[in-house]
Amino acid sequence: MAKKPPPYFYDGPPVTSEDRPEETLNETEDIYDTTQRESMLQEDDISSTEAGFMMGREQEPPDKKATRKNAISHDDQIATELAKEDAEDS
Repeated sequence: MAKKPPPYFYDGPPVTSEDRPEETLNETEDIYDTTQRESMLQEDDISSTEAGFMMGREQEPPDKKATRKNAISHDDQIATELAKEDAEDS
């Protein structure tokens, strides 16, 4: 059985790409560069928390593949040492 197309309620003339408004991306720009942020932090214009937030905002998010690879290859040395100590105590 074939799927029915979704209902189409527009009765006017076909819309062309010329009729559509241009899509604009609302990207926020960094209003403070690193030197401005550091000077504002030294002069107590902003708190260290705000400066840290601004630094984090500028950074690229980590790649999903790299994050997964790091999670899989993570070696918990402390847990390994504790497990060895528990095995020796038993």
